[in-house]
Amino acid sequence: MRIQITFSIYFASAAFITSIFVGFALIFLIDADWYTALLKESIFLLPNGIFILLICIIFGAVTGWIIGYSVHQKSDEVAASLLEIEQGNYEFKPENRKHHDDFLIIWHRIEGISRRLKEQAIVQQKLANEKVEWNNQLKEEVLTKERNRLARELHDSVSQQLFAATMLLSAINQNPNPTSETAVKQRKLVEGIINQAQTEMRALLLHLRPIQLEGKSLKSGIEELLSELTSKLPLEVIWNIQDVTLDKGVEDHLFRIVQEAVSNTLRHAKASLLEVNLKQINQVVFLKVMDNGQGFDVENAKSGSYGLTNIKERAAEIGGSVKLISILGKGSNIEVKIPIYLKEDEEYD
Repeated sequence: MRIQITFSIYFASAAFITSIFVGFALIFLIDADWYTALLKESIFLLPNGIFILLICIIFGAVTGWIIGYSVHQKSDEVAASLLEIEQGNYEFKPENRKHHDDFLIIWHRIEGISRRLKEQAIVQQKLANEKVEWNNQLKEEVLTKERNRLARELHDSVSQQLFAATMLLSAINQNPNPTSETAVKQRKLVEGIINQAQTEMRALLLHLRPIQLEGKSLKSGIEELLSELTSKLPLEVIWNIQDVTLDKGVEDHLFRIVQEAVSNTLRHAKASLLEVNLKQINQVVFLKVMDNGQGFDVENAKSGSYGLTNIKERAAEIGGSVKLISILGKGSNIEVKIPIYLKEDEEYD
């Protein structure tokens, strides 16, 4: 609306100034009774001069509104196309653009950007696939780093929790009245600490699974992981996993993203429900992991959070994007979107 008003004001002002200029030019260049013609004689009860000025202003305003509306429509189309590219849809094809479209050069530039981003995504996925082959040679080094990381996690979380539980048990044993209210509260606290430590351990054990799926499909690997959670934890797990066929590198990254997201839920969310969905629509794979836990403030989330950083990095390595939604007291939602492109020799089969 603003752009239409702006154009209307500009064109109306231009028409008014032009009409004044032309009027003064006629008055000085042509010898006639302009006073009578412009002010004495009238049209629709308005003097001719005022009527002409009003017509010029109205004509300019209407013309500006029409042009402004056209420019506004074009700018909305450009903004919508850029939003599609920002969200990972690189299949921009401006076939419906006419050759005389004033924005044709902009459409060509957008098409070029989309093509370049698509090529980069293809290269990233190819590199991810090659990275899997390189990992076969570096597997021992990766396992060593993972063991060290798990050792740090165990020291920072589980060992501290168990130490706290030990100190509380020592205090309970020294209490002369084991049935006192204080002793009862301490026992409940010990039980809670041990349960939390057990959950932490199971979350960390998720990372002891093979880095690669090792012969299993992505669907069977994720379902096996979630089935194990259902059997070992008091957590309701719902999943809907489509049997998608992807390059090995993309599958490995998606599997590890699921591991990381589930691990975060177990360790931090305090959720009673976990839902995992994986589906492919056309050439895009969508992964969604949701829980009904305590949530957190996304804006104030720690930038150094290992889990979220790992998810974003893995998605970026295969040309994808991550959208995180979390509401305090309601739960969290992690959405991963991965565009999948056919290899050049497959596009023409």
